Amino acid sequence: MTGPDRPELRVVGGGAEDAVVRRRRFEQEHPEAVILPPAAGRWRAVVPPGLLPGDGTVTTLGAWDLGGLMDQLDEIFPADGGEPQGSPG
Repeated sequence: MTGPDRPELRVVGGGAEDAVVRRRRFEQEHPEAVILPPAAGRWRAVVPPGLLPGDGTVTTLGAWDLGGLMDQLDEIFPADGGEPQGSPG
């Protein structure tokens, strides 16, 4: 439906960064973490032991969408390239 009563749609900058772009950058910066393609509708990532809260043996994160998984990984791995949260030393 178009016409004089309907405003033209346009893309506005400043939104969230695309999850695919975030994934590519993350994989380059953190080869120790592996992001797996979705299985049974969920995205998964495997990270080194000791980075996730809990008993220290949990190594898998999961989310229903790639953006949600990237949000979780961003909480663990700092954007400034510093030591991941929970890493020894």
